[in-house]
Amino acid sequence: MRCIFLSLILFLLTAFPSAAEPHQQDKLRLRGYVKLLPGLQLDKDFSDPAFNNLLHHRLNVRWDITDNVDLRIEGRNRLMYNELFDGVPGLKELFEQDAGLVDMSWVWLADGRWIGHSEVDRLYLSWRTDNWRVRMGRQRVNWGINLVSNPNDLFNTYSFFDFDYEERPGADALRVQHFLGRLSSIELAVSPARSDRNTVAAIKYAHNWRAYDIQLISGYFRDRLALGGGWAGHLGGAGFKGEATWFYDLEKQSGSSRGNMVAAAGLDYMFPRGTFAILEFLYNGGYQRVAGSDDPTLMITEPLRPDNIMFSEFAITLSADKVFSPLVSGGVAFMVLPDIEAAFVMPRFSYSLGTNLDFELVAQIFAGGEETIFEEAGSRFFGVLKYAM
Repeated sequence: MRCIFLSLILFLLTAFPSAAEPHQQDKLRLRGYVKLLPGLQLDKDFSDPAFNNLLHHRLNVRWDITDNVDLRIEGRNRLMYNELFDGVPGLKELFEQDAGLVDMSWVWLADGRWIGHSEVDRLYLSWRTDNWRVRMGRQRVNWGINLVSNPNDLFNTYSFFDFDYEERPGADALRVQHFLGRLSSIELAVSPARSDRNTVAAIKYAHNWRAYDIQLISGYFRDRLALGGGWAGHLGGAGFKGEATWFYDLEKQSGSSRGNMVAAAGLDYMFPRGTFAILEFLYNGGYQRVAGSDDPTLMITEPLRPDNIMFSEFAITLSADKVFSPLVSGGVAFMVLPDIEAAFVMPRFSYSLGTNLDFELVAQIFAGGEETIFEEAGSRFFGVLKYAM
């Protein structure tokens, strides 16, 4: 319960920042939000309704210790009610899992249909000069380039289906960046784990070549060799991005192929009337790499590994977003997984009720894919009320 008490104190500080002295406000910055997400879940036949609700509180703290050193602490508290939680084995353990070197995830309520969960997903010290950046602690090491699937993101992949987690997960890591010039840099990141086989360590070289941002990566990913790269530039008037990583077992594993490739490429384009569209193709060579394996994922919003980044071998994603007015925006994302005959569609509509208050409607419809997680997921409909501080 101590994490709840601490979070409540920080929440009050966030809500009333004017109480601090002016010079303290310059050094200590507090931001956060509170969300309420009531929802309705239906099965694959759009029947058997189950109601759920989520109260989500997030707090982001930044303390500028000196001009070159800062400390960041960020985390979230969630109180969840779901009729489908009742009687699910291992649910508490699933929420309580923390893949980092330090366990900073707590389930403080597990009672039938109720789950209360708190976690710290950012806790790092940062030092910077003109040519160097060093971060130590739980942070987001984002090496991905694409807007949907990121096979270059060795340290902390995210789930495209988890629309509520906009900050995305972090990793316990040491990250050192050295800028060789205005257009080039080299970066080393190490994320140790409780088991050496789960450690991730890699180096990335980035350079701009003929108006294209190019990156090359090489490293150790959970007892596998990882070699890859990516690019970001323009093709005509459209943005053109892609990334690929080849993974190879350092020790041969019985019943599995030793190496596999994961690659994704896409186009993005801003239409004259303000619609931003994305088209992306994914090849997931890690799908069913282990012979006879079943998908162990209990929740579709849980991040998958970069060497097996999707629930299928192929995926095609098309999305479009548009701001209709300063107060109204909307969009839709559509994904097809042809090899398992599954599809996903997510329309959303957002309306600003005030300076810090927004309302959003989101639907997630999973279809097809007999005996797959898409079939089990059914359909979900949410209302989202968010107050930012």
